[in-house]
Amino acid sequence: MLLAIDTATEWAGVALYDKSGLLAEANWNTGRNHSAQVVPLAQHLLGNLGAAVGDLTGIGVSLGPGSWSGLRVGLSVAKGMALAAGLPILGVSSLDTLAYPHQRTGRSVVAAIRLGRDRYAVAEYRLRRSWTRIGPERNETRDQLIAGIPELALVCGDIDVRLAAAINAARGAGVVVPMPSISARRAGYLAEIAWGRLQAGEHDDVVALEPTYLGNAVKDKT
Repeated sequence: MLLAIDTATEWAGVALYDKSGLLAEANWNTGRNHSAQVVPLAQHLLGNLGAAVGDLTGIGVSLGPGSWSGLRVGLSVAKGMALAAGLPILGVSSLDTLAYPHQRTGRSVVAAIRLGRDRYAVAEYRLRRSWTRIGPERNETRDQLIAGIPELALVCGDIDVRLAAAINAARGAGVVVPMPSISARRAGYLAEIAWGRLQAGEHDDVVALEPTYLGNAVKDKT
């Protein structure tokens, strides 16, 4: 059983996954309370399944991009559990997690996470022979994000009503912005990605694994 931990932004999540699929999941707006809420929620989900930390076979964790404080909490918890129990750890980009459920839309997918100060972490994905990120993750302004969206695309992530309206006005009917409930980042998707890597025999170096900030680490309000 794999435990997934996502604290990349104020929208946090934990999930449990095994060979049968997704077992349990919680996603919520934690504000800046990651350190007080994430571990109790993980313990609660394990308890609901009649399981314990000793039943885990791996830890998946979001690497960002995201907030400085949130990412540090999640990675510290994941590393601590992995080291204490001798478990493999698997880091997953929070942009990869956002884009993951939209890969069969037939469009390019643009995932965006608000970094604060009118800037966004952005990445584009397309289904070619396999699901592929096009180029590196980028730190962009709001205007750069809008201008870089392809003609036929789905845009997901931290897209509020005003930004969605601006995207639709600038890019036209060929660009789809899903409802917030569909666009939200889910720990269950992170867990599925990490589980796939674990089954392929992959893992990351628990000591060397570091979060991604896309620029200088800024202790913002996200």
